[in-house]
Amino acid sequence: MLRSLRPYLVVLGVLWLLPTVLVAGLHFSLPDHNAGGQCEGIGWGCTLPPAEGVLLLGMMASPFLLAAGMLGCAVVALVRARRRRVAAGPRSPRRAGVTSP
Repeated sequence: MLRSLRPYLVVLGVLWLLPTVLVAGLHFSLPDHNAGGQCEGIGWGCTLPPAEGVLLLGMMASPFLLAAGMLGCAVVALVRARRRRVAAGPRSPRRAGVTSP
């Protein structure tokens, strides 16, 4: 059963799990304050701290990663269905009662 789910797990791991782990790792490893006395926040010349900026970028990327994961799973399903159809072989249409010489 795991073998049949493997392509889906690879697609979702690359498009959903890897970015999640990357954003979480960067959020906890980057500083949560701005260097050089810059003000923190958004607007009026202020910038987000690096840790918060990573979270913002992750939230902005999440809809695209969600769509890409769903599209990737659909492509995997279509490829697998096509391979099953090709592996089944061509079905020759024969009329009932007709035999080949």
